[in-house]
Amino acid sequence: MEIVIGLGIVIGLLVVLGVSPLYIMEGVFVLMILVMAATFVFFAYTAVSLIGSKKRRAVFDRIDKPEKKPFPSAVYNTDDGEMRNSFPNEFVLKNRLYKKNREVFIRVTKRGGVYDRYSQITVIAGLILGGCSLWLLISALVSFI
Repeated sequence: MEIVIGLGIVIGLLVVLGVSPLYIMEGVFVLMILVMAATFVFFAYTAVSLIGSKKRRAVFDRIDKPEKKPFPSAVYNTDDGEMRNSFPNEFVLKNRLYKKNREVFIRVTKRGGVYDRYSQITVIAGLILGGCSLWLLISALVSFI
């Protein structure tokens, strides 16, 4: 929210200073492209790490919020002890998706990241939608110029 307010203030100042609205719109497009590119790179990095991950059996234990993280995530019990999902838990249909003592398969990366089935779907969807959005924004900017 603070970023949107800051962007509004900067755009207001640019209008007051007499900058052309065309340049302001181009700047906003470039900013959106940079944000979408960062999102796409994040999901691409996560997808590449998933490719080299190992499948492991686990049992869902609970959902709780770690101390230094802003969102709760799923905790799974494995032979190696408790493992926490790298992504926040799904909030929609949480009671149906996460059932206590259900045996599931998780993916564990070389760096210790844990991804359950729902976070794998999130990564794939984010990669596809992020790539399409990035492509559409770039093509809109090119046709705009």
